[in-house]
Amino acid sequence: MIRSLLIAFLMLFGAQALAATATAKGQATVKYESSLFGKKVTPEVRAQAVLQAQLKAIDKYYAEAGDSQSQNLDAIREKVKADPDRYILDTAILNEDDRPDMGQFTVTIRATLNVSQLNNAVKASSAAAQAANGGQKSKLTFIFVSRQTDSSQRFDDREYQAVELKAQGKAGRSGAQYRESVETGGSTTRKATKKTYAIFPSNYLKSVFNGVFAGAGFKVVDAAYLEPYTKGLLKIKSVEADFKSGNDLQPQTERNVAAGLQNAKVPYIAYGTLDVRLADTDPATGMFRVSVAATGKLLDASDSIPETKAEVGPIQAAGLGPTEEEAQVNALKKAAEDVARELLSQMTNAGIK
Repeated sequence: MIRSLLIAFLMLFGAQALAATATAKGQATVKYESSLFGKKVTPEVRAQAVLQAQLKAIDKYYAEAGDSQSQNLDAIREKVKADPDRYILDTAILNEDDRPDMGQFTVTIRATLNVSQLNNAVKASSAAAQAANGGQKSKLTFIFVSRQTDSSQRFDDREYQAVELKAQGKAGRSGAQYRESVETGGSTTRKATKKTYAIFPSNYLKSVFNGVFAGAGFKVVDAAYLEPYTKGLLKIKSVEADFKSGNDLQPQTERNVAAGLQNAKVPYIAYGTLDVRLADTDPATGMFRVSVAATGKLLDASDSIPETKAEVGPIQAAGLGPTEEEAQVNALKKAAEDVARELLSQMTNAGIK
């Protein structure tokens, strides 16, 4: 009974905390001048060093998140400096090093970051959000397919051998004499494993993608409602069919999608896959653990020649649960949010609105 309550507690509060916060270390060194009483660290110098260390912690968090995320930090850096308490929940001083002989003070901290507020600041600074503030919202739709390996066909290596015979001879008193030599060679051909996938419904993920893109200032249109306005060119079933046997859309399907978007006057579509792995047991909690690999692209069909503006993945995410189904749902939600945010980061850097 106690174990069950502990698991429920971890799922309810631990997962939420991990999704909303993150920890990172930061270190900063500040120079200071001597006073009437010699060189001494003042409260102002210590506060300045702590603030710089907090910013370094945020820098480290974004650097580990990827290049596109790091670029987003530049857009919100001044906001963080102006109100650090809004984005940093807690700061623990790990070490202080005062060097009066050199007139410098170094501090090392561990900061608990409010990732939700940082993400909100990034979304508010996006080109789409700025345009939305002026009353204009770009339309965007999305199709993400959740799938699991249905069959996997592995091909044996094929080996080819070639034999070349060479003969040399010369005439002797007793007749002709011959000497033979053999040279061998060959090659090995390997064929990639062929996979097919089973696609399963995951309509609950729509709220995840809708929340990320709508929060960034886009007017999100449900692909199911958009189909009739594309003159039959954008078909969800066609996209799913391509992803049943491959990792990308067939050229004809992609051309149809782009033309359909142009007919419906929707400039952007985000699409991709979420591959669900087989469940295993988490050694720390004993719960089921499911991992998901997510990929995504953003296609811009606003011009006559469509262009891929953002591409991410595979992004790895994992979820825990008392049952395999719950672990799968948690993993899919985490992967969906991660791939949507990474796409949005690249879109923000590209100035898409």
